[in-house]
Amino acid sequence: MIIYQGKLDDGRMVAVKQLSVNKSQQGESEFLSEVRMITSIQHKNLVRLIGCCSDGEQRLLVYEYMKNRSLDLIVYGKTETYLNWSTRFQIIIGVARGLQYLHEDSHVRIVHRDIKASNILLNEKFQPRIGDFGLARFFPEDQAYLSTTFAGTLGYTAPEYALRGELSEKADIYSFGVLVLEIISCRKNTDLTLPSEMQYLPEYAWKLYEKSRLIDLLDPRLCKEGVVEKDVLTVLHVALLCIQPHGSLRPPMSAVVALLTHKSESNGAPVRPAFLGRKRRPDEVPSRETVSEVLSSPPRSDSASFYQQSLSVLPSPQRSSSASFNKQHSIPALPSPQWSDSATFYRQQTPVLPSPKRTNSASFYQQAAIPIPVLPSPQRSHDSSSFARM
Repeated sequence: MIIYQGKLDDGRMVAVKQLSVNKSQQGESEFLSEVRMITSIQHKNLVRLIGCCSDGEQRLLVYEYMKNRSLDLIVYGKTETYLNWSTRFQIIIGVARGLQYLHEDSHVRIVHRDIKASNILLNEKFQPRIGDFGLARFFPEDQAYLSTTFAGTLGYTAPEYALRGELSEKADIYSFGVLVLEIISCRKNTDLTLPSEMQYLPEYAWKLYEKSRLIDLLDPRLCKEGVVEKDVLTVLHVALLCIQPHGSLRPPMSAVVALLTHKSESNGAPVRPAFLGRKRRPDEVPSRETVSEVLSSPPRSDSASFYQQSLSVLPSPQRSSSASFNKQHSIPALPSPQWSDSATFYRQQTPVLPSPKRTNSASFYQQAAIPIPVLPSPQRSHDSSSFARM
């Protein structure tokens, strides 16, 4: 896959994603999946498809141009761009709302399967858009999970999906939790150049949490900024809830958004992962066998009350999935951010797949059944100057 920056005849800048379908059937499958997926949904925190091209072996997807490119370039220190706390929180809550839409509010239930920093795109105001739907799956309404072959990115992958192929929204929620830890600490989830106890970010975060030193995970530059400690701890606590070892303990995204925006409070503590009780060699990175211990170990006895407490959420249409999450930790809450650009929701000019509306469709976007413009295949020998590799 190659991404180009392009310019349309009307002057609009676009990002052109080229898939190499001639090398394998996977490219063709991902192309069809991404077109079908992205044309059926629209939300301000999802990337917008402008057009596509299918000509011989050429497969192009044309998306809105995102000036600040992908989040990984900033989080992993590949650029000198610095994100202050309010911008980081804006990105976190934006991704959470995008996932809530995919899982609970869209007219079709969707699991992304590859939530990670490189798939979070940022516009000129650093507002996030979830991109790359090549691995996304439509999800049957009547199934708790799908048994499927693993696809995704190690380090962000939920243990039950990586080991047993059990795919559900809970896999995206786990990935979101890892992503939040990366955004706050401004480092990769796995970094073998660090001391052994710090190499695997989720494990390091849990150890700091148990020592009441979770704030040590914060990017040192944010400390100099003078952020409010309780605000950071609130978000970090939500991240720990999202990376619980058992999917049943992870909150649905509607609950995550409610916690982040002070529309709910929780009572209880995250469950300690089983791998933390095991000694590791200094050079050892958590393996599939290590993660298997987590899955085979039942929740600790002190988590029994975790299931008994209820989440208090302000009245709003909620799917049944949010009711299944029962107990969370008592934490200070952040004020809901004010969205100054709420009027800028994208209206995609794309067809809507025929699918029955859910009962809470009043909150959905009304999409217009307008065909996607099909762009001509770029002529390499003549107009290659109009495309610049990003």
